[in-house]
Amino acid sequence: MKNSIGKFMTAKMSYILQSNTAQEAALKMDQDSASALIVLDSNKTPVGVVTHRDLVRSSCIEDVPCNSILVQDIMSTPIVTIDPYSPVETAADVMKHNNVRHLLVVDSGKPDEPLGILSSRDFALYIENELIDEK
Repeated sequence: MKNSIGKFMTAKMSYILQSNTAQEAALKMDQDSASALIVLDSNKTPVGVVTHRDLVRSSCIEDVPCNSILVQDIMSTPIVTIDPYSPVETAADVMKHNNVRHLLVVDSGKPDEPLGILSSRDFALYIENELIDEK
C-alpha cells in the first residue's frame, strides 16, 4: 500500500455550492489555498469540480465579470473518482485518459463521501519524496 494514492492525496478538501458565483469560488480558493473546489448541489452531494483554470477560462479569457458567472456553468462534471487503494500508475492513467488534473478519492461503496482529492501537485510531491527516500 506504500504506493497507493491514499498515502499522498490531499485529505483537506474545500467545497462550494454550484449556485455560488465564480468570484466566490476564487475567494474560497484563495482563503483555503486550494487549486480546486468540490462543487456540491443543494443536497450537499458532490456534482463537480471547479479549478483555477476554469475560473481563468470563464472570466479572464471571455471578459465576463466573475460575479455574474455561476459555478455550475464552469465546473467540470461528472466528477472523475478513484479508490484510495489504487496504485500511483492507475491514478496517472485515469487522469490522462479523462484529461483532468484532479481526482476525487472515494471508497467504492460511498461515492458521495469523498476521502480526499488528488492533484497533479500531489504527484509532484510524491515523486519528490520518492527521490529523497532513494538517497
